[in-house]
Amino acid sequence: MPRGDPAYLTAPAARPVVARILAHVVAGGVVLGESVGVHGALSALKAEPSPLSEAATVALATGMALAGKRVVVEVVDPHGLRRAGDALADLAGLAGRSAGAFAPTVIVRAPGGTDVRGVDVPVYVSGREADAADQLDQALAHGGVCVLVDDCGPDAPVAGEGAALGDPVRLRDGDAVAVFASGCDLAAALAGAEKAAADGVEAGVVEVRGNGSLAAEAGRAGRLVFVGDGPWISALAAVFWKLETPWTTLPRGATATEISNAITLVAGD
Repeated sequence: MPRGDPAYLTAPAARPVVARILAHVVAGGVVLGESVGVHGALSALKAEPSPLSEAATVALATGMALAGKRVVVEVVDPHGLRRAGDALADLAGLAGRSAGAFAPTVIVRAPGGTDVRGVDVPVYVSGREADAADQLDQALAHGGVCVLVDDCGPDAPVAGEGAALGDPVRLRDGDAVAVFASGCDLAAALAGAEKAAADGVEAGVVEVRGNGSLAAEAGRAGRLVFVGDGPWISALAAVFWKLETPWTTLPRGATATEISNAITLVAGD
């Protein structure tokens, strides 16, 4: 369900992260953005309106952060972060340019499928609502500037909840091939691995939860299948291309059958 849909707030699965946002505002934090549903719930708590321009919203968040506020920015357009790229980079560089005098806390929440190429701040992905709530808590506690991609699917596996912010989680063991997926692609990745196992190829499934190092998980199998379009795909592919490691990529939304076929293909190379 799109986070901009007013019905989002009444959906049972959405309540954990919305409850965290409400608590953030009650504690003196600020929420900016275009999310109709979230703003509807926060209207009584004086959530701040913001222009329908992601760059302007991030600039507004920067000013509020410099005034000592902890800010959560809600972005509903998957292409919005690309338009806010320069503003985000400027915000992320404040701590260094000020020799630590200013250390703003701005958390940008974005929908699944968000284009994060060129976004020069940490990016974390959640595949279930409870995990999205935990990541928001951890990001606010840690401080700094980051992007939380809320890519929650209806059939997301429960394993992985409670993991540290951004850490990958192995959802299925298998040493022949490693399948990397995140968010809405997790259920299909697990189903694809089961289909491949029925054909005699055991594939592990790793939930990608951030754009940090995944080399240790990737190195366990050596043969890789990337599902989705996150920035970690190009980073990992570049490393393993140099090592001449068999790998392939599938687009976001690939089916279990397509993933199973990719596993079998890579395993046979």
